[in-house]
Amino acid sequence: MANRPLVTLTTDFGLADPYAAAMKGVILKSCPDAEIVDISHQVPSHNILSGAFILANAAPFFPPNTVHLVVVDPGVGTDRAILVAQFGDQIYVFPDNGIITFIKESYPLQNMVEIKDFGLLGIEGASGTFHGRDVFAPVVGYIFSGKPISHLGSVPQHYTLLDLPQPRSSDEEMAGRVIHVDHFGNLITNISRQHFPSHWKDPKAALEVYCQDQHVGPIRTAYGQVEPGRPLAVFNSMNLLELAVNRGRFCDAFDVGDGAEVTIRRPEEAK
Repeated sequence: MANRPLVTLTTDFGLADPYAAAMKGVILKSCPDAEIVDISHQVPSHNILSGAFILANAAPFFPPNTVHLVVVDPGVGTDRAILVAQFGDQIYVFPDNGIITFIKESYPLQNMVEIKDFGLLGIEGASGTFHGRDVFAPVVGYIFSGKPISHLGSVPQHYTLLDLPQPRSSDEEMAGRVIHVDHFGNLITNISRQHFPSHWKDPKAALEVYCQDQHVGPIRTAYGQVEPGRPLAVFNSMNLLELAVNRGRFCDAFDVGDGAEVTIRRPEEAK
């Protein structure tokens, strides 16, 4: 089992349609021993930022030499590039649309190739609407065959990265944005512990969190520190500030979602 080729899939295909299964079939036809793991097929449709976030918070936990196939591709069928890259000790196959942004921020780029020679993949008559099945999956099969990726194309002159929102801060306030809404309705922000100003010695003390100017409360350490149905802010397992409702859905309770502004303020009495 340890030596089986390992590939993960991250898509916005959902679970009701045949798309994810068709991709798996193509991979298994070329490499019957492959082990396929789903990271997610529930990326919100066409949401590249959310796909990038989900990928970056799952892929690094896989063994070295795992191949990560990423198909959140609203530009399918256009002239956008298809890239294969090694970041750290893992390999990624993805459309050139910024989906690799969070991975690139955390792991060194070892090499990258833009796929040009589709003939080597044995591709004939690829659908203009389903490159995941007809192009991306064959690339994975090619990688598992042991053939040099460099034969498929050349190093791109540039590749796309998302313009990520960055937190901003002053002496008394910090503001960030929601970058992902998870399955539980929790809002995950772009604010990490490292963003706190150095003069905020204890970021959990005497600070209040707001979302779109709606009061959430102080920063807690666990969901159960508030009563069921009550909101809270907490640093999650990704070390990012998260807004939640204990046993509820913050996004519904506060009617907010991706892009909402989140502010951390020092109360007057703490200044």
